[in-house]
Amino acid sequence: MSSANQAPGVGAATSGNGGDGLLSHSLLLGERLYFFSRLRFLAAAGILTGVLFAIHVVGIEGLNLAALAGTAIFLALCNLAVFFAVRPYRRPERAVTASRPLLWIASATILLDYLVLTFTIWQVGGSQSPFLAFYVLHAIFASVMLSRRAAFAHATAGYLMLAALVLGEWLGWLPRLRPLGAVFGGPEDDFRVVWTLLFVYGLLVGATTYLATGIAARLRESERRLREAVLRLERLADLRRSFLHVMVHDLRSPVGAVTTLLDNLSSDLGGPLTEQQRQWVERADHRLRGALDLLRGLQVLADLETEPLTNLMVSVDLRAIVREVVEEHADLAQQRHQSLTAELPDSLPSVRGIAQLLREALVNYVTNAIKYAGEGRTILVRTRAQDAMVRVEVQDDGPGIPAEAQARLFQEFVRVSKGKGSETGTGLGLSIVRRIAEAHGGQVGVQSTPGQGSCFFLTLPIFKSPDEHGGTASKAA
Repeated sequence: MSSANQAPGVGAATSGNGGDGLLSHSLLLGERLYFFSRLRFLAAAGILTGVLFAIHVVGIEGLNLAALAGTAIFLALCNLAVFFAVRPYRRPERAVTASRPLLWIASATILLDYLVLTFTIWQVGGSQSPFLAFYVLHAIFASVMLSRRAAFAHATAGYLMLAALVLGEWLGWLPRLRPLGAVFGGPEDDFRVVWTLLFVYGLLVGATTYLATGIAARLRESERRLREAVLRLERLADLRRSFLHVMVHDLRSPVGAVTTLLDNLSSDLGGPLTEQQRQWVERADHRLRGALDLLRGLQVLADLETEPLTNLMVSVDLRAIVREVVEEHADLAQQRHQSLTAELPDSLPSVRGIAQLLREALVNYVTNAIKYAGEGRTILVRTRAQDAMVRVEVQDDGPGIPAEAQARLFQEFVRVSKGKGSETGTGLGLSIVRRIAEAHGGQVGVQSTPGQGSCFFLTLPIFKSPDEHGGTASKAA
């Protein structure tokens, strides 16, 4: 199955099971149930043939052939229903659509296994039976098929059944069945008991090893697929970076040249323009400047993906950056009759970062507010220290953003419609802010209520000098 076909199943499983991803119970439960149903047929056959072998070959005395054979047949019939019920859901994409019924089937079969095991142990020696250790094997089965909490719950149920058997024999509520040759009831050197113990524990070790190696093989296969997926993603990331660099380089020059030619026409360097021609030139210039904004955003994305930025980070004064950005965009805000101001504390800790990128992030926030807040609105940029972070906020009293749109704002190429006549953009600005913040170890977010404005924020780690790092390390030592 291709990776494209796997993705929907993986997403569905993640949303339904708390992010278990490729190893989620919803994806693999059908396959596991089908696998264990086949093992259960072998167990039923093993009970029947084992009893016959023990009676007629080993010579064990006192085994209830009818009771144990009936138990084997009962287990096989119940398992037959399970086998055909889970068979259609062996594939992950089918299993995820029926996760709840499959979980009920898994729980019921595990409880059935414990009941059959408890009855079989009672028939073959009770509290002295060599088969007691098979409770551990059934606990492993439950752990493979169910969540951790459910596995503990079923293990508790199995333990209570075992306790009921042991206490029932001790209190005389259940008869003590001690088949000679299966448990010690005569001479201590009864070879039949030795042979039974060796056979039972050999079977237990073999079954446990088979199960554990099967689980390990599946984990190794999942790890191999994960490594292949990571390599594919790395190759795609390399192609994306290369494409961004080539596209920005090849498009910036011609777009810039055309913009310059349009400026020449607007300045009447080629002769006076008619009113209609001037409108056409202005419209073309507006579209080209939008294209330059897009290329500028793509260039920032390409720079963020080129190489790790950690080694380039230094101490940065955010107060100075905020002051410069507000001063530079004050005229643009005045054209829209807006009030753009900065509210800065007397002192603010430096942050660890790259000044050019942090300035780019703040410019995106401010220009975004100017575009969408509306005419006559107030825009406030403020900073403050908060724990080990510095928080920058750009707040406006504009129309606000609907709650259902806020979760998508920081994705690439996402634009939220503000109604007729609203500003348009590239859909990259807020995603660039997010990428810059993540590259600096920070976070972004928005708090907005329709009709009451919006507050976009950015948090960045406070800069720590090498001496501070060394002091912290020495104290820890």
